Amino acid sequence: EGIPSGLPVDLIALQDFMKRRAPGQNPWSTSRKEADIPEFQSGISNGVTNGETISAIIHNTNTRSGDYENLKICPRPGHADYAAQVKYGGAQNVAGGGRFSGRLTAPMCIAGGLCKQWLAEMGIQIGAHIASIAHAQDDSFNPIHPSLSAVLEDFPVLNPDVGDAMKWIISEAQKEGDSVGGTIECAVTGIPAGLGGPLFDGIEGHIAQIIYSIPAVKSLTFGEILP
Repeated sequence: EGIPSGLPVDLIALQDFMKRRAPGQNPWSTSRKEADIPEFQSGISNGVTNGETISAIIHNTNTRSGDYENLKICPRPGHADYAAQVKYGGAQNVAGGGRFSGRLTAPMCIAGGLCKQWLAEMGIQIGAHIASIAHAQDDSFNPIHPSLSAVLEDFPVLNPDVGDAMKWIISEAQKEGDSVGGTIECAVTGIPAGLGGPLFDGIEGHIAQIIYSIPAVKSLTFGEILP
């Protein structure tokens, strides 16, 4: 809602951005395979925004609802299955995790991918890399002049040797039927001073609310991370 008309939209660049989160792309991601191709229903005409509500649909192609039938009686650890059972009294949709599914980050990426294009037109650049997975620690951005273009395309790290170590850690966890946690470092350049407001209208508070809506996020830090 509220996107002005006349903003250019590069749908090819958006699809490339969507591929970054699409599952089943490589051995170290989830095995579920989805193309994550958005079909826009309104808001974009002839390659530009038209002032209407921007709406899009992503069709699931790898659906196996039966895989989730037992979640009401056997909730998964680390998921919202038990909380959903208590909150909705068994009436919740358990297929794919329902409204608590990490799949809901896909529409976030549609909005984020579009906004990233428009922000770039204003000179604002956003970049991120995997800072750590288990005990493997990547190099850090320079806090004064972060080199966003230095992030590798295939596996988003700054140090390729550390990236190989991370892949090995993930593969070993997969063999054990386990998973490992990690951290991400994100940098934004070109932001004008004075955005946001005091206390409840601060930019960090708005960012934190959005970031914590992603189910897997458990911690968020602003500023330089010192060893």
